[in-house]
Formats: sequence, C-alpha cells, structure tokens
Amino acid sequence: MPPARRRRRTAPAAGDDDSAPTSAADLLALAITLLPAPTSTAAASLKTPPHLKHTVHSLPDSHPVLLALPQTLAHAISSSPDPSTPASPRAAAAALLLHLLLTHPTHAPRWDDLLRPLALLHDHLTLLATNHPPLAALAASCFELAWRGAAPGRDALVAQTLPYLFSHALTSSNARPLLRRLFALREALPLLDYADDSISDFKMLLLRCFVSPHFLKAEEGRKLLALLLGVSEGLAAEGLQLIRAQVGMMRGRRAAVVAYGEVVFRAWKDGAWVRGEIGEHFLQGMVETAVHAANKDVAKATRRILWAFVEQKAVPGVEKLVFRLCEPVVFRSLQVANSNVRLNALHLLLDVFPLEDPDVTKDVNDPLLEKQFFLLDKLLMDDCPEIRAVTVEGLCRILNQFWEVIPSPTISKNLSKIVDDMSKDSCNDVRLSTLNGLIYLLDNPQSHDILKVLLPRLSDMVSDPALSVRVAAVDLLLAIRDLRSFQYNKVVGLDTLLSSLAEDHPRVAQKITKLLIPSYFPSKLSLKEACARCIALIKRSPAAGARFCEFALSEGSSSRSLVEFIKLAVTLALSPSGLKSEQTDGLIIASAKLIKSLSDEGSSLVGLRECFANAKLKLLFKTAVSDNAQAAILSMVPIVSPDDLRVLHAECMNIVINAAVSSKQEECQEALLAAHKLVHLSGCSDEMFESLTNILQSKASCFSEIYGLEPPLCPVASSKRKKGKSLKKTPARSDDVAGNKSSTSILNNEEVAAVGGASWQINEILKAEEMRAAFVQSYAEIAFSSLKVISQVYIEQCLHFESLDLTPVLAYLSLATHSALQDVDQTDIGCSESTTVNQSLDHLLKCYDKFANGSSTCSTTALNKNEKSAQQEHPQHGTLGENSVKGTINVIMLGTSILKFIVDTTTIKLVHDSKVRCVRFASSYTKYAVSAMKGHHESSSFNGDDLKDILILTRSSFTYAAKLLHLVLAGSTESSSPSPLEEAFLLANNLLDLIPAVESFAGPRFAAPLVSVVKQWLPVLILGLGCRWLIGAENEMANMWNLGDSDLPLWVVALAKSELLDAEEAREDGQSEQGSEHEDSPSSRKLAEIMVILLKKGSPRILDSVGGILVSAIQLGLQRAQHGVVLGLTRFICARLLGSNSSASEKLQLTCDSLRENFFEIDRHCRDNLVDDGPRQQLESAKVLIQSVLSDL
Repeated sequence: MPPARRRRRTAPAAGDDDSAPTSAADLLALAITLLPAPTSTAAASLKTPPHLKHTVHSLPDSHPVLLALPQTLAHAISSSPDPSTPASPRAAAAALLLHLLLTHPTHAPRWDDLLRPLALLHDHLTLLATNHPPLAALAASCFELAWRGAAPGRDALVAQTLPYLFSHALTSSNARPLLRRLFALREALPLLDYADDSISDFKMLLLRCFVSPHFLKAEEGRKLLALLLGVSEGLAAEGLQLIRAQVGMMRGRRAAVVAYGEVVFRAWKDGAWVRGEIGEHFLQGMVETAVHAANKDVAKATRRILWAFVEQKAVPGVEKLVFRLCEPVVFRSLQVANSNVRLNALHLLLDVFPLEDPDVTKDVNDPLLEKQFFLLDKLLMDDCPEIRAVTVEGLCRILNQFWEVIPSPTISKNLSKIVDDMSKDSCNDVRLSTLNGLIYLLDNPQSHDILKVLLPRLSDMVSDPALSVRVAAVDLLLAIRDLRSFQYNKVVGLDTLLSSLAEDHPRVAQKITKLLIPSYFPSKLSLKEACARCIALIKRSPAAGARFCEFALSEGSSSRSLVEFIKLAVTLALSPSGLKSEQTDGLIIASAKLIKSLSDEGSSLVGLRECFANAKLKLLFKTAVSDNAQAAILSMVPIVSPDDLRVLHAECMNIVINAAVSSKQEECQEALLAAHKLVHLSGCSDEMFESLTNILQSKASCFSEIYGLEPPLCPVASSKRKKGKSLKKTPARSDDVAGNKSSTSILNNEEVAAVGGASWQINEILKAEEMRAAFVQSYAEIAFSSLKVISQVYIEQCLHFESLDLTPVLAYLSLATHSALQDVDQTDIGCSESTTVNQSLDHLLKCYDKFANGSSTCSTTALNKNEKSAQQEHPQHGTLGENSVKGTINVIMLGTSILKFIVDTTTIKLVHDSKVRCVRFASSYTKYAVSAMKGHHESSSFNGDDLKDILILTRSSFTYAAKLLHLVLAGSTESSSPSPLEEAFLLANNLLDLIPAVESFAGPRFAAPLVSVVKQWLPVLILGLGCRWLIGAENEMANMWNLGDSDLPLWVVALAKSELLDAEEAREDGQSEQGSEHEDSPSSRKLAEIMVILLKKGSPRILDSVGGILVSAIQLGLQRAQHGVVLGLTRFICARLLGSNSSASEKLQLTCDSLRENFFEIDRHCRDNLVDDGPRQQLESAKVLIQSVLSDL
C-alpha cells in the first residue's frame, strides 16, 4: 500500500489575516507593503500581488473602502513629490489599485470618481516611460481600459497615451500586440490638434511609422497608416510625400511597395484628405513617375502603387479615377521617341487595360478600345526589342482575360501577327515572349479553336538557335498535351521531336522525355507493353531512344520497370534478331544510361548484376559497333561488375593502343576516356602508362635519328610487370634511318597521327586527378624526354604542316607543369626554386629562336623558299600560297600556346630566372606576327577564313602577352636590373603596334574586336611605356628609343596621322574627301582617345613619363625628316595631353623640359634652312603649339 501524501504547509502571505482593510488608507498601505521590488527594465511588467487582487475584488460594490478609494488614490498620486521616480511606492501602489478597480470582475467602474486619478496619472506618463517603464505600461493599460469603457471625459487621456504606444510600437521587437492596441484607439487620433506647434514631436513620430517595417508588415499597422493619412491635411501631405520618396528608393523591395499601395488605397477609400486635391496630386505624380522614370526598377515600384487601385476597379469611383489619371499620359507617351518612356507607358497600359471611361456609353468607349489595340499593334513592330517582347506577352494576357469583349477580327489579326511575325523575330527575347504568351493564352478554352490552326506554324521553334526558346517550345507542347482538344504531334512532328531529343541540350531533352513518356513508357499499361513501346522507339531512332532512357527515371518511371526493360534490351541486343548495328548500339547505350541512373538504388542493382553474369559483358562488348556503345559498356562495368573490374581489360588496352597510333582519336575519345577510367579502377594503370610512353619513346627516337637530335631516355620495365615481359621498342622503318631524310624533311601524316594520338592520351591522363599523380611519379621522365624531342621537331617543322596538331606540345608543357608542382609538394621547397619548368621553357624558347632566326629576316620570302623545296618533295601537301598561309597560322598558334604556358607558370611562380627571356620572346613573337600579316597582305594570300583564324589567335596572344607584361611590372622595384624594364618597354610598343597593323591589312571591321581587348589592358601598356622612367633609373631621352635604322613604332605614326587628320578636318570641315580620310583609322583614333582619358585621370608621374617618351619620338622624327610625325605628335602632346591648364604643365617636368629642347631644335632647323617650304610650315606650326603650353618661350 503506497504511503499517504503529506500536505505541504505554506507560510501565510504578508498581511494575510482574516479581517479586510477598514479604510482606503489601510488598503493603500497594504498595497505598498505587497509591492514588488522596483525595476528599470523596460521589458519587465508590474505584476499585481495575488493577495491584493483577492482583497480588492472580494469587497462588495458598496463597501466604504471602495467608495473612498478613488479619492485616496488621487491624493496619493498628487501628493507624491515625484511620482515618476522608482523610489515613489505610493504612486506605483496607487496605479496597481486603480488597475484593479478598472478590471473588477463584477462591479462596473465609477468613472466620475476614477477620472481624476486617471488624469493625474496621465499627466506623468511621459516621465514614467523614462524612469519607471513597468509603471508606465500599467498606466497606459488603465487609460486604454477607460477608452474602451467609453468613460466620460476619456478624451483627456489620449494626449500622452497615443505617443507612448506609437513610440513603443516603433522600437519593440514584438510590435504586433501594440499595433492591435493602437488600432483599438483609432477613434482617438482625430481628437488631437495637429496644427498646434506643441504636437510637432508627435507628428514626427507618426511620420516615422510610414518607414517602419513593423507597420508595413502587419495588417493593423497598414490600417493605422491609412487612418493617419486622413486625420490632418498637413500629415496627409507629408505622409504621401514620404511614401513617394520611399518608393523611389525601395525598388526591389516588392512587399513594402505593395504595402504602400494598400495604405494609399485604404486612405483614398476612407475619403478625407487623400481623396481630395492632395491625393489627386500624389497619384498624378505616381503616373508621371511610372512613365518617365529613367530607372526601370523605380517605374516598376511606382506601378505597384497604382496597381492597388487598378485591381479594385469594382469599387465605385476607382475606374473613373484611373481613367482620368492615365488617359492623357499613356497615349501620348506611347508615341514618343524615347524608348524607355515608351516601354514604361506600355507596362502601364497593360496594367490598366482596358482604359475606359465608366461614365460614357459603349459607342464612345469603342473607338478608345480600338485606339489601344492600334497602338499595341504598332508596338509589335517597335525598334526596341524589349518593347516588342513586352507587347507580345501583354497582348496574349489581354486576349486571355478579355476574350469575350474583344471583336473576333481583332483577335484573329493579333494572333496571326504574333504567330507569323513575332515567332520569327531576330531577338531571342521576343521569340521567347511569343511562346510564353501563347502558353498563358492556352488557359482560356475559347482560344483553342483558332490556336489549333495557328500553332502548327511554330513547329520550327523546337530547333531555334536559342536554348531558352527551345525550352519554351517544349513547354508549349507540354501545355498542349494536357488539353484533350489538342494533339502535340500535330504541332511538331515526331521526327523533329526525336531529332531534338537525340541532339539537344539536356534541359530540352529532359522536357521532351517528359512529353513522350505517356506514349513510349506509360505506367498505366502493362510492363510488357511499356517495354515494347520503348524498344520500338529505340529501333526508330537509336540516339533519341537512348536519350529518352537517360531521363526516364527522373521523369517518374519506376525503378522496377526500368530494371525489367534493361534485361529485355540486353537480351535483344545479344540475340540474332536481325537488328541493324545502330539499333543494337542504341539498345546498349540506353541500357547503360538506365544503369547509371539506377546506380544509387541498391535493391535494383542486385538484379542487374545477376543479369550481367556469365561473361555477358564480353559478349555485349563484341556486339557493340560504335565508339559510343563501347564507351557505354565500359562505363557500366564498375556498377554491374564491381568485383571483377578487369573483365574487359584486354579490350580497354586494345582501345588505348589502337588510338595511340591512329589519326582518328577524335572519333573515339569517349571510349578512350572510359577505357582510361576503367583501367585505372582495375589497378592496371602501369600497363597503360608503359604502352603510351613506349609509343612516344619509339617515335621520338625515330625523330631524333631523322633530324639529328639528342635521343630520348630509354624506357625501363616496371617491376609490377611479369618477368620476361619487358617493354618492346617499336623498330624504326627501313626508310627512317639516319641519312635517309635531311633536316628539312617533312613528317608524313602517319607519323604525325601516331604522335598526336599518344600525346592526346597523355594530356587527358594529366587532366584526370586520380591518374595524374601515379603517372607523374613513375613515367614522367621518359614521357618528358620523348615529348621534348617531338615538340622540338614540331616547332622547327611547323611551317610545313597543313594543319598543325599542337597536342604533343601541349602535353609537353602540361607534363612540365605538373611535374614541377609535384616536386614542390614532395620536397616542400618554394615554387621559384623548381627547375623543371625553367628548363622546359628554355628549351622551347631556343627552338623558337632557332626557327625565327631562319625566317624572321624576311618572313614571306623564307616561307616561300621553304615551301618550294617542300612542294617538290611532297606535292600532296597543297599549293605554295596555301601552305605559306597555313605555316604562318601554325607559327602564331605555337607562339600563343607558349605564351599561355609562360603566363600560367609565372602566375604560380614556377618561372623565376627566365623573365627577361620570356618578355623578349613575347616581343619578338609580336613583331613576327605583325610582319607576317603585313607580308601576306601585300601578296594577297589571305582568304576570309584564314584571316579570321589569325585574328582570333592574335587576340588570344595579345591577352597572354599583356598578362606577362603585368606580371613583370608588378614584380619590378627601383632596385631591379634595367633589362626586364627595357624588354617590358619594347613589348608594350610592339603590342600597341598590333592595332594599326591589323587595321591596315584587315580593315577597321576586323580591328574593332581587337580594340575591345586592348582597352582592358591599356593601363598596363601605359605603365609598360613609362616603366623605365617610373621604376628604373632616369635615362636620357635620347636613349629612350634604340631603333637603329628601323622605323618608328606603328602606333606612334598612327597617333600622329590621326592628329593631322583632326587638324585638317577642323580647317576643311565641308570637304567630303577629308571626311573619308578621317575614317581610315578609327580603331587607332579610338585607342588614342582612351589613352588620353586614362593618362589625365591617372598620376601626373605616369603622364609625365609617357609625355617624355612621345617627345623623344618627336626628336627621332625630326632627325629622320618625318615632319608630319613631328607636327602630329606635338599637337597630341600640347593640345590633348597638356591643354591650356598651366598648373597641370608645371607638374610635368620631364615633358616640359624635353619640349623646350625640341622647340630650340625645331627653331634651328627653320633658321638654318634645313627643310623645304612645306615641311617648314609644319615645323612652324609645331613651334606655335609648344609656345601655347610653355609661356616662357
């Protein structure tokens, strides 16, 4: 039997006795004793002691204590020296008792007696809120009880209560309860005199509510804001002005703007000031902003304010208001020249459509409706693509919503124009809007009859060039599929869909799969029927069927049914059923894609692995014909046969070796990569690596014998291979022995293909992180030495290839980089100490220098000379002119690849000691490219495709060279040796020469894309020009240019010519001939303008250094009697760089001193009659220009 519970004894509360207080003073004294400890925490509340509450509420209504208590409370509050201080318990006790009287459960408050203590407490509310927040909260609660109880004289209790509650609602973390309390006091808001100066602080408090998230998020808060707009004319005006300012700043904050719209509409609906002139002026301003705002986000936010009225058109007076505000603005703005205004007005018209006057008859409104459709039809052909796109989608929305009231001819006309014209628009967004609008229109069943006729005209949009349009076209078919009255295959033919499914982007293919699944793998039919349909699809289009299976699981097909289909497909592929080879491959690829999608389903894999037991994989591989089918089988081995990954090892090695000596590795890349991965997973990477390095070593040995080069390292058999199975060296052919070919011999296609195939595989192995480390650790040395020999031959013989395969060179560079990085990781040394990359780079640069020295003297002559001898030996290699151009392209391709390697390795600090050589190489390569392009242009040997190829390569090589220049300049200091800075100066000049060179031989149209690339790197080029003055020692200006007998840089001459043309145009503005000459070099002119802007914005030291360089060019032009260059550069410096700003000239000491020396030298040429009359005039003009900026002359 459980023990009996003991009753807990509680100590009697203080003052607990059987007798009630005999007087109001005793009750007040009791309340003081029971008062909790005072606190200043704002969040704390003044809780009523339970004993006190019981005592007060137990007294009868006529008890003398209750009758006398209000007077006692009033005396206690008024007699307290400072009731707002926490040390005044009498005021706190009085407030507690007052609240108990107001909340008495049975006795109604005697308002006549309670009004005085309430008023006294109300007068101290502001001080209480600061010094005693719990007491202030209790007092405010008393005032709210008095207001809700309709106490006589309650109006006197709101002047302090409302500011108190609004202030707390703005600062509280939980404002919603306070907002509800404020909303209950909403009738008190109009009682205050808002015109009085004493209420200005409260007005500022109310205006803060319009920007408070608390008020905008809560429904009670929005209702309060609407009420505030109606209590005073001044408050309404200031509140609306604040809303307008906030809408302009919020832009993307949609919820806040929608809340403002609701507030304004509520205020307008309630009448008062917003419905009058103030509100009308505000709404008219919103309409003007919605149309004329330059920022689209501001216009959109403003339309959301107006949308609050538009969506309430059923409310009396709203439709008339919208018509009166929008009609004068919209129609006028739809026809202005500014496309941004037209677009904004279009958005507004679509929001308010139909814009009608509710006070007139239909006969009056019909012409107005026709006018709107006329303007929309006109906007369909607008010059601005964005306007056309919005109009198309907007028209479809209008037709969907107002189909019944729009005349049939108007509907037919607009839909025909949308389908026939807008679907073929040149802008992708317009075509996309066409499809999206039609999808929206399909929601209206009344549109289906006419769309059945029109939609088949859109069948070619499934093959649109833009991916987004193709996706939308399939979305349209999906929308049609769900409609009983439509058949999607009558809109787009099944053959077209299958073609897109097989070849298109995965997004499109997945949506087409979703479209076709109910027909070709339906879940509602039996599994046998569903599989038969899918097999039929694969037989009809193997590629499409395989792609269909790729997305079948993600589009809802059950894994169980897909497993059964795989078993059926594999059985069918292995059976002698008379299938075509492409159909068999389709079944294999489809099965592999399904297996891949099911790889995460453990229960499904058990049945699949049983299906592929008993050497079925080998049989299946023998059945596969295409590269894709073989790759599919290899990719499924780790999933269906994880315990025997070597099941297809022999087949993988055959793929690897055959591709390594074949010229068709591009056709079997997918199978090659799958074979690489499977061999690695099976742990047989060494065998594959040895085979590839053996092939490379064999070919490199042949090349070294043919061209008299140092032979590569001999391969060493791996200890992992079985004894007696050492690596075999492929013997050289009988005609490939030393002496049979000269150093100018050209490689045949078989040799090039074999080297390219093995190199491509090495490069792919290095890209694969899981195989890279093993290859670099054990096989990098042999492969590196072999690729070194092959790369040297490729560089020296690049002029003789019709199409240069850079794969061996790229593999050589990649292997050098990864070997160096692995050395750094293993030895923990700094990157700059690695020698592998530096040795490789030195080898490449030597090979390139050897080649360049043999052909750079006269590139075209050398090319022609080499090609004549090559043509005699190998007539199958094409015509002389064709191979000469191809050789130049090969050289530029090689140079671009080497530059990329230099930049990449320099960026990660693998190149340390070769920076001077690297910059020198970049400079000489750029000069070679310019001279080669010039030579071929003079001989007219370029065709369009060759020109495009060279320009694309030139843009790439320019970017890499500019990056290299940036790296060199960033690493240079004042203590740096002058060699890198001198080479950087020359490289900057050579890179700038590319613009006038390309513009002269290819024209401005081809030079413009290069200018956009140069523009990004122009600050670096400017620093490169001035680096010797900015970073290095201050050299004499005479030594700035070490040109010898060479011409001035092309960019300097082009700069001077542009300035002369500007001067001539200013003098002879009316001559058309001068205008045509002005367009000869727009790219060089644009480059000069950008350079001037950058120099003026930058440091005066940079401007001074570049100015000094240009002045030194003037000296050289004067020495070489190039007087036009002298005048043009002088005009550029004096008029463009220096201008009339004497204060700026004072900071450019180098430029001004050099100009002064030039002035005296030019003056000497003029005085000593060293020039003829024509040049004398040019020099005199140059003197005048110098005098305009140097006042001391």
